[in-house]
Amino acid sequence: MSNSKRSIPFMAGSVRPEKGSPQFPLARRSQRVSIDMPVELVGTTVDGVSFRHETRTADVNANGAHLILMTTLDVEPSILMINKRSGLEAQCRLVFQKRIDASRTELGLEFVIPQLDSGVSRFLPKTGTRPNEKCRY
Repeated sequence: MSNSKRSIPFMAGSVRPEKGSPQFPLARRSQRVSIDMPVELVGTTVDGVSFRHETRTADVNANGAHLILMTTLDVEPSILMINKRSGLEAQCRLVFQKRIDASRTELGLEFVIPQLDSGVSRFLPKTGTRPNEKCRY
């Protein structure tokens, strides 16, 4: 895969929405929290090989998560993310994938069902973590 951004899903022959359109808004739907939280990703590579990969989040919000993988897997759009501390599982869609270098890949995941609870992502620990805070979990 090249170093370019990969928006999933995208059907050949279709027109990619412009930024700022209803399908691709400029503003985030919920605020991000910078948190180093252990998660496990379960899915399938584009070659059809199943994988389980432990990693940590960089940012989480009610609508998804941003992660850095210490591998260069090219993955299918449907991924299960498991919070290793709470056991909470969230089905996700891959919305961004970029190879950073020969050993790391950046992923943007969107929760299929938003994880919102009192204005804060249910995927976050119950430690009072609020948007714009940085913490290690």
